[in-house]
Amino acid sequence: MSTPSPSELADRIVEKARSLGASVVGVADIEALKASPSHRIYPKIGMDPEVPWQDAPEEALHHEVEWPADAVSAVVTGVEHPTSRPELDWYDGKGTPGNRILIRITKELSAWLGAAFSVKSYRPPYFIESTGIFLKDSAVLAGLGCIGKNNMVVTPEYGPRIRWRALLLDRTAKATGPVDYDPCDGCPQPCRRACPVKAFDHAAYDAPTIGQAQLPATDGTYDRVTCNTKMSLDVDEAARAIAASDEEGEALASTMNAFEEVVLALPTAGGEAQYGVKYCRMCELSCPVGR
Repeated sequence: MSTPSPSELADRIVEKARSLGASVVGVADIEALKASPSHRIYPKIGMDPEVPWQDAPEEALHHEVEWPADAVSAVVTGVEHPTSRPELDWYDGKGTPGNRILIRITKELSAWLGAAFSVKSYRPPYFIESTGIFLKDSAVLAGLGCIGKNNMVVTPEYGPRIRWRALLLDRTAKATGPVDYDPCDGCPQPCRRACPVKAFDHAAYDAPTIGQAQLPATDGTYDRVTCNTKMSLDVDEAARAIAASDEEGEALASTMNAFEEVVLALPTAGGEAQYGVKYCRMCELSCPVGR
C-alpha cells in the first residue's frame, strides 16, 4: 500500500467524497481550526442559546472541544439542500433526512480511508454541546465558502443552501482553503430583511468587548437568542399540527422528548417521517447566491 503525499491524499479524498454523494468537499488544518473565530468566541459567550451572552452563567462558559490527540486534518463534506427538496431539513424526531445522507457519506468515507491508506479517522457529533466542532468555521477553512451576512456559510455553487459534516484524520492532507471569497460585499442583504423575528436588527456583539474582530454575521448583528425564539415557535407549530387538541399540542411542545416520541410513532412514507419540525429558513432561502 503506497502512502500518498498530503496533496495527493487531499485530491483522492475530494474525488471519493464526491463519488459518495457530497456536493462539495474540502480539507482544513486542525491547528487553524482550533484558532477559528467560533472556537475562540464560545468560551466567552456560553453554550445556552436562550440566554444573552452577557447573562450567561459561569458554568456555561467553559466549553472544550474534545480534539483527538492525533487528529491533524479535517475533511468537510457538504450536501446541497435545494428549495425543491424542503423535506431534507425537516426534523422528524431522529434528525433530518439531509443529515442522514451526510452521516452515510462520512461513514463510508471513513471506512474507505482506513482500507485504502490505513488512515485513522474520527466522526465528531453534529452538536457542539456534544463535543462536536464548529462546522461553519471548518467549511470556511476548507475553502468551501465564507461566513455571510446571514451568519451561514455561503458557497459559490449553492449559496447557503447546504449542510455540513466533518471527519477528523490522523494523517496530514493538504488544506484546500481558505479562499478569498465574499459575495456579500455590496449585496443589499435580502437575508437580513427576510428574517421574521428581526434577529439582525441590532448589534448583539462588539469587537472590543468580545476581544476579536471576527464576529457572528461578520459584524456582530446576528442575535442567536432572538433566532432561537423563532425555532421554538417552529417546534410549537409542528406539535400543534400533529396533536388532536390545543392542550395536547402544548404538552408535546413543552419538551423535545415528548415531541420526538410522538413524531417517531407516526406512520412513515418510504421509510421517512411524513412530517416534522419545519425550521425557518428565510435568511437562507432569500440569498441570491448560487441560484
